[in-house]
Amino acid sequence: MGPLLQQVVTLAGVLVGAGATFVATTSVERAKWRRAIDTRWDEKRLAAYVEYANAVKTILEVVFRLAAQRGLPNLTTPADEPLVANALADAEAHRTVKWEQVLLLGSPDTIVAARRWHMAVYDFSFLAMEESPEQEEFLRQFRVLGTLRDDFYACARTDLGVRGATRRGDGDNWLPPYVNSRVSSAATESGDEPIAPQGAGFVDQ
Repeated sequence: MGPLLQQVVTLAGVLVGAGATFVATTSVERAKWRRAIDTRWDEKRLAAYVEYANAVKTILEVVFRLAAQRGLPNLTTPADEPLVANALADAEAHRTVKWEQVLLLGSPDTIVAARRWHMAVYDFSFLAMEESPEQEEFLRQFRVLGTLRDDFYACARTDLGVRGATRRGDGDNWLPPYVNSRVSSAATESGDEPIAPQGAGFVDQ
């Protein structure tokens, strides 16, 4: 092999090595960039889900105060209806803003679960606004709310890649113990999965 050919082979080796290093470095940097982007959007989705859930629960807190005024099972302080109406309007306006974030960032399954939850909240609020709401229907819809809330959290956890099983019904302890027992007994005796109400008079937003 002549000197010129040796130089060509050596140069080719250098070029191949440099090319391989460039490709490897580029791949690593691209993978890091993708992980950073995925982490960023995961954080935004987490924030959207948490803020949406808090907004829905704020509505429920207002509804519970109205329910307490109607004499329904509750541990909250009763509130005058005009005050509740204003607070409910403010809470719903806030929920609508947070709902847009879920629509933009959420997975399809989580969006469906979120929609079913807040539709059931509307039905629950309509019931609490009645002059003489039935306690059994109140308890039934409360059980539906708990199931749909758990479904939302399960979908959100799946979307975010959170591992581990979820415990259902941990947030239902605002009712007096004797009422919680009745809710649990009714769920056990029926053996049926609650069906989400269709939101009478509700415009999906």
